[in-house]
Amino acid sequence: MMNVGNAAGSRRRSLGGMSEINITSFVDVVLVLLIIFMMTSQFLQAGLKVDLPKADTPALDTKQKPIVVSLGLDKKLDVDGTSVEAPDGLGAALQRVIAAKGSVPVYLRADRAVPYGAIVRVMESIRAAGVQDVGLMTDAGREDWFER
Repeated sequence: MMNVGNAAGSRRRSLGGMSEINITSFVDVVLVLLIIFMMTSQFLQAGLKVDLPKADTPALDTKQKPIVVSLGLDKKLDVDGTSVEAPDGLGAALQRVIAAKGSVPVYLRADRAVPYGAIVRVMESIRAAGVQDVGLMTDAGREDWFER
C-alpha cells in the first residue's frame, strides 16, 4: 500500500530546500574573469617596445610619478602611453600632460639601438616644451659596449 500523504510531504520538503542560493558557478566565472583581467593588464601597461640600455646606477627615488617619453626603434613616440605623430608634435603633447599633472620630472625612455641624433632631436623638442631637466631611463646591469 502506498502512502500518498507522505509523497506529497516529501515534495513539499524538496521545494522548501531550494531557499538557498548556490553561487559556486558564479564564483568560478568571477575567478576566471579575474585571471583574464590580470593577464591582459600586463600587456596594456607596455606601451612601446623599447630595449633599454643597461647601466650600473642607483635607481632614482621619485615621490611623484614622472612623465615618460618613449622613443622606439621604429621611430614611434609616445608621452605617457599616448601616441605622438612626430617630434614636432611632442612639445604640444608634453605641454598638455604638464598642464594636467603639474610640474613633474620628465624621463626619456629610448631604445638602445636608436641613433644618437634622433635622441638629441627628441630632447630638443622636450626642452622646447619648457622642460629643463630630462632624465634618461636605463635597465639595471652593465653593458660592455666598449669591449665588443
